[in-house]
Amino acid sequence: MIKFIEKIRQFIAKFLMHRELKKHPHETCIYNLSTAQNAGIIIDLSKTENLTLVKGLVKELESFNIKCKVMVYIDTYKRDDNYIGDSTFSYACKSDFSFFYKPKKETVEWFINAPFNLLIVLSNKPIFPIYAMGLMSKASFKAGLAGINNEVFDLMIELHKNDSLPELKNQIMHYLSILNQG
Repeated sequence: MIKFIEKIRQFIAKFLMHRELKKHPHETCIYNLSTAQNAGIIIDLSKTENLTLVKGLVKELESFNIKCKVMVYIDTYKRDDNYIGDSTFSYACKSDFSFFYKPKKETVEWFINAPFNLLIVLSNKPIFPIYAMGLMSKASFKAGLAGINNEVFDLMIELHKNDSLPELKNQIMHYLSILNQG
């Protein structure tokens, strides 16, 4: 019964998001590591090592003079006190979204409305709040895993079933480095 209600909730949320997107459609502009000036990163914190992964990605992007903002999604209703945001990292959880996944927290809304050149979504499973943030993001060029939220991304990376987030990060960085070269 709970899964049925969740499916209806997500269906209505998608309808509302797509209605909003019709007013302000996504306009793709291709950026790579040499042309991008800023990037937003959304990551699922289902494993604590994902935090180390995203910190490494931020350092890598900063070596290309790309300023980064990171939205870390924790799939619980309440964050631990261990996760405190700073100028680069913001944290969100289930309670930061309304019943139909509209952001209630100011930092989540700011992140969605920020005009990033790149948006990198590091998640290898379907998590609806991450999908909602990616879909509603005002970023110009969005990259992520193929097969989960295909309508969200401009650059989709397909991995084997047993590949992990580090492999997804490596593939995204590889293709962003060769995009528009030649």
